[in-house]
Amino acid sequence: MLRIDGVSHAYGDVISLRDVELTLEPGEILCLLGPSGCGKTTLLRIVAGLETEFEGSVSFNGGNLRGIPAHRRGFGFMFQDFALFPHMSVAENVAYGLRRRGYSRRECRERAAALLDQVGLAGQDDRDVAALSGGQKQRVALARSLGPHPRLLMLDEPLGSIDAQLRDQLALDLRQIIKREGLSAIYVTHDHREAYAVSDRIAVMNIGSVQQHAKPRELYHSPRNSFVARFLGLRNIFPISEDSPFMRFAAYRKAQNQGFSAALVHPTGIFLEREPPSGAERFAATLSAVVFRGDSCDVRAALPGGTPLYFAAPELEAKPGEAIELFITREAIKLLRD
Repeated sequence: MLRIDGVSHAYGDVISLRDVELTLEPGEILCLLGPSGCGKTTLLRIVAGLETEFEGSVSFNGGNLRGIPAHRRGFGFMFQDFALFPHMSVAENVAYGLRRRGYSRRECRERAAALLDQVGLAGQDDRDVAALSGGQKQRVALARSLGPHPRLLMLDEPLGSIDAQLRDQLALDLRQIIKREGLSAIYVTHDHREAYAVSDRIAVMNIGSVQQHAKPRELYHSPRNSFVARFLGLRNIFPISEDSPFMRFAAYRKAQNQGFSAALVHPTGIFLEREPPSGAERFAATLSAVVFRGDSCDVRAALPGGTPLYFAAPELEAKPGEAIELFITREAIKLLRD
């Protein structure tokens, strides 16, 4: 339903987007994931009609959007700072877009009450928005953006100002509400955990370009290059080298001839079990550090020669400095390009 073809953009001499190609299917949530300054918010503003000077095209349901002002696109936009009106009550904020669309007072009241119930704020209609918590303000802003039944919902870092303890739960709530409303959405975030929780597909961006575009599980298990792997928090990335301890893996040995520059040892393929998966290679190592996380431990171990490996494991009895044995599966070796 949404097609972004060859979109490029610059602020003066600073290039913000480089030939971006993306699509969005009906009922899908697409996350634009990347560091600050990578171009994800600029792309969102172009789709919204808030940024009009760009190369390429953006079309919706087969119609080119160029020249159509933002207020005529029928899209909903949820800003990072929520942009709530402090002089209005909760219900008045939610009904604001409805009034501008010509809904009657009764329709505004009924729709606002229904939306507040859906986002978990039933009975809060008359509250002062200044008295709300960050999580409650986020829900009011979401309800307001949903009010006029947008053809496309766009969310720019909607959990950026939310306390970390609430973020995971609110991400799940956001996805459920968007799906319940039957909406298509573009969701901007710099947090990969948030992107996994909310999205159907993720486009990882860096320096104005899409580095990889995939479903969350595929993205995590098979990052395309070193930037994507590192941005997803995968740390076991090593240059291709003849003296690497991973030369015993056939895929690693072939990497140079296939044009790969580095290899990821995926943490999901590293085990401390006495009975490892079939075909796993055994490595002697030294335990460097263990951080208890409740249901598991974050582990750092060093192979002979000092090569570090980071992975998660069940609670350990071994102490830092002790010798351990670990096992790495063939599937753990993921080859990366620059």
